[in-house]
Amino acid sequence: MKRHYRIGLDARRLNGLRRGVGQYVFQLARCLPKLSPDIEYLLLVDRPLGTGDVPVGCREVLVGRPFTTDSQSLSGTGPKLRSYHWMNCLVPRALKRERVDLFHATNFAVPFRSQCPCVVTIHDLIYARVPGAFQPLYQHYLGRAVPAAVRRSRHVIVDSAATRADLLEFVRADPSRVTAVHLGVGDEYCVHIGPDELERVRQRLALPRRFVLHVGAIERRKKIETLLAAAAPLLKAGVVDEVVLAGENGHGADEVRCAAVELEVQDRVRYLGYVAQDMLPALYGLAQVLSLASVYEGFGMPVLEAMACGTPVVTSNVSSLPEVAGDAALMVAPGRVGDLRQALQRLLTDAGLRSEMTRRGLARASAFPWERTAAGHLAVYRQVLDGSRS
Repeated sequence: MKRHYRIGLDARRLNGLRRGVGQYVFQLARCLPKLSPDIEYLLLVDRPLGTGDVPVGCREVLVGRPFTTDSQSLSGTGPKLRSYHWMNCLVPRALKRERVDLFHATNFAVPFRSQCPCVVTIHDLIYARVPGAFQPLYQHYLGRAVPAAVRRSRHVIVDSAATRADLLEFVRADPSRVTAVHLGVGDEYCVHIGPDELERVRQRLALPRRFVLHVGAIERRKKIETLLAAAAPLLKAGVVDEVVLAGENGHGADEVRCAAVELEVQDRVRYLGYVAQDMLPALYGLAQVLSLASVYEGFGMPVLEAMACGTPVVTSNVSSLPEVAGDAALMVAPGRVGDLRQALQRLLTDAGLRSEMTRRGLARASAFPWERTAAGHLAVYRQVLDGSRS
């Protein structure tokens, strides 16, 4: 008789504002049970999930008393210390109590001790590649926590081959224990969004008719000041109406606002803050161009999401971004104002180029279903479980 396994996932990011890691965990929880009926999936959380947030085939396990964590790059030491206690004191007890066969630490934090083997996901090595990206204390913490997580885990999953190379370089991880599994893009990101829904989101967010979009936290590593400098002449010449920034404030957000004032385009930059998942597809569909010209991304989900919605993309030629975008985006070196301005202008004014990049983008995004991501994770789980059993 085939044995049934029980796998626990750190699912804290399913709560609150569902950013990138939360979307990653949700899609895994949605897809994995369909691929592996012999496995029971436990979602370990620090506060109860909302109605409808527990996918079919998963079971919620509340560990400890509720608390929440703000933006990773801005939250103070209090939430981080409580998160540390949750992972290292409370989670091991829960894993033992629930007789879990494998624990998947979905966002780099792994318990000091665990009676079951652990798999960890390292989404990026921003702390190593981009000095100054985070507050100094947090950057120092990550520099110690990530290598420790790798040592404590049987296997490491990363989002891209570029992040795998970074992990091997900076952490000296064993290559045989590191697997790159690309993230995906959901079916809700598509070109078949009705005009009524598009207009509803336009009115709700007070969007102009023509805008360049950036999706992601307003952080130093995103090089948003470069985007504003590149877009400023286009804004003043009437080529485009606004630059729209969809994302919460992170480390360096004040610098972005100062840059807008210095460039005299502060009235043409719209700060939306966090945009709910149900409005994101329409937001992409309304934009003329998505710009994600960061200095570093572990994967770059907005690139695929925009492509799936038919929106042309300008992105950077570094880190994981060429791997994700393929030939379906215009690429520039991060920080190069002139190059980014030229790429934006081409996509905003050349209808033929826009059409071609839309065609390529739709084809590229279709190659990244979340089901493939889940299958890659399941292969790692089974490898670790088989090794543990033997």
